[in-house]
Amino acid sequence: MYKKTASVLILSTILLAACSKEEPKAALDCAQPATLQNIRTTIEDTLKQQARSFARNDNRQFVDADKIIAAGLELETLLEDPKETEDDGKAICRANLKIRIPDTILKTAIDNSPLIYGNTPLADMLEQKLMGSNLTFENNTFSTTLLYTPDKDGKPVFEDNTLSSTAQTLSATLLPYGVKSIVMIDGKPVSKEQAIKLLQNQNTEEPPTLNPQDILENNAASQAAGLTDDGDDSDYEVLRPDHETQRNEPPGLSQSELDNARAQNRQADGEINDLWGGMDSDVKQQILGEQRAWIQSKKLNCQQAAASADNAAQAEYLRLQCETRMTRERTQYLRGYSIN
Repeated sequence: MYKKTASVLILSTILLAACSKEEPKAALDCAQPATLQNIRTTIEDTLKQQARSFARNDNRQFVDADKIIAAGLELETLLEDPKETEDDGKAICRANLKIRIPDTILKTAIDNSPLIYGNTPLADMLEQKLMGSNLTFENNTFSTTLLYTPDKDGKPVFEDNTLSSTAQTLSATLLPYGVKSIVMIDGKPVSKEQAIKLLQNQNTEEPPTLNPQDILENNAASQAAGLTDDGDDSDYEVLRPDHETQRNEPPGLSQSELDNARAQNRQADGEINDLWGGMDSDVKQQILGEQRAWIQSKKLNCQQAAASADNAAQAEYLRLQCETRMTRERTQYLRGYSIN
């Protein structure tokens, strides 16, 4: 009887131990493509909103928001070494985010910065923004660490505001890149190079109505509150020379700028054509009507942008800028259909 009871107790103990074992949790998939796509979308949306907000609130109208938006599409964004780790006993993903600004874009931003940040060099402005954060900037590249957890759809849920603050700092860095080739000083059109000399040499006392940092920070607050800016904020470069200004040669628009606009347009067309050609035929058939509507919309919008020009060269330049911007935005949209 004793042996039988003991056997029952042992068997019960074994069964209880087996039932109490928890099944191991599945490992987090920290390298899902949706993570990087979400990061890029967040950065591009922040650039778009803050560029348009600044252009709208700066009464000097020095900045073309579309130039900044287009520059955002040329950034090289990488998510390196994504892996699972623990934070206070919680399993999360950790990855190194790197955002590289192309040389030509950064150089232009540095050259134009006096028209936005006055006597504060862009490097000094960046140093102030980076102070006390885990964000660094070296060799044209912003670097930081992101902590996140993928949701059931693979999209990242971030543990803090590192990504949003990084996007805001990036926006402040690219803001001078959006300075127009021709700006208005005392009611007269001058090239941006001439404007910089005037502001530096003559100590022109004509600051913007709002401080650039205040504009960006206020806009960041509206973004955090869930507000969107879907209005028609397109600020094209409209020249209005006075009667004494020669109309056949608008100042500041060089042949090299026009050639560069043509090259950028050809590159954008090549990218969208390559992407479209490589897409699944069924997918293309589904969105063919949408694509045709977009082509017509691009044609009309860019004709309207060129209509404000004073001569053929300027009209071509404005049209090319418009087409390149819209094509790159469309390319980014279509990439969502090409992800396997």
